[in-house]
Amino acid sequence: MKKRLASIVLATVTMLTACGGNTSTASGTDTQVEKSQTIEQTSGKKNNYTLLTGSSGAQYFTFGTAMANEINNKSEKINITALTANGVSEVINMVQTNEADFGFVTYDTGYMAATNQREYEGGAKYDNIRVVMLGHTGVKTIVVWADSPYQTIADLKGARLATASGTSAHALDSAAYGAWGVEIPENVATMGYGEMAQAIKDGTIDVVNAHGPNPSSYIMEMISAKPIRILGQTEETLKTILDAHPEWIRATIPAGTYEGVDEDVLSFGNYSCIICRKDIPDEDVKEFLDVVFGMDLTTLYSYGDSWGYNNDNYDAAYENNDVFPFHTGAESWLKEHDMIK
Repeated sequence: MKKRLASIVLATVTMLTACGGNTSTASGTDTQVEKSQTIEQTSGKKNNYTLLTGSSGAQYFTFGTAMANEINNKSEKINITALTANGVSEVINMVQTNEADFGFVTYDTGYMAATNQREYEGGAKYDNIRVVMLGHTGVKTIVVWADSPYQTIADLKGARLATASGTSAHALDSAAYGAWGVEIPENVATMGYGEMAQAIKDGTIDVVNAHGPNPSSYIMEMISAKPIRILGQTEETLKTILDAHPEWIRATIPAGTYEGVDEDVLSFGNYSCIICRKDIPDEDVKEFLDVVFGMDLTTLYSYGDSWGYNNDNYDAAYENNDVFPFHTGAESWLKEHDMIK
């Protein structure tokens, strides 16, 4: 294990001993190497791994901590230390350089790294990252007031827009609008999704460019003020988007998800996943999946079952296996359990 990883493991902000799990932060000092080596030895014959999550209290942090706790309680083969991380890019970089073992990312950003596109264009080859499992889907959800003049995305040309921060969010918005011939302005305002919901209520923007699982609390809060309309894709515009972006998937916002939205809305989205180093032994990756797929993560979030057998995106991800491959142990396990055909 590299020196930097040893320091990471001991840079503890919060140690969760409930259920035998632990978590810390992905920053530290090199003076802690000796102590971390001691911790590695406390698990006996178990192989020790790190799992990079997200910021404290965020979704990946919550899921990752629960997974680590369950694995450490039930597995006789592996031990997981859950660590916080500063964003998906840090997770990808640290797994690539063997400074971390497992980590939560969005599939599309992992795909961009593996294929050297978008923010990874012209950079080093990301050939050490492998897909372990998939998680919940974030759906592009474009929301306006029901009494607004905007009937389709094409009508939003010239509307007051806001978009979320991050390269992935901008790419999703650009694709959603671009298929209709509408460009996102270079000087577009950047806001969090909750901020957008408040801004449209305040009358400072005309549309909320949301992304995430549905239903969402901030859209529900909008509905408490007045009725909404969700602007979706057509089969033609969706084909244009997905032909250009194999890292994304078709998605539908079902009728009745939100009050007043009485028809299915066609859209697209990306999904979360866990990646790992390619050289982790197959049997340890299979052990990881054995335990995690046996968990009931709906106790944490309503879409927690997507981190298990109730996920229809494995075949879509496997179509990209030649460029963003599954770990060989994960591929074998998922095929054995009929998650990949």
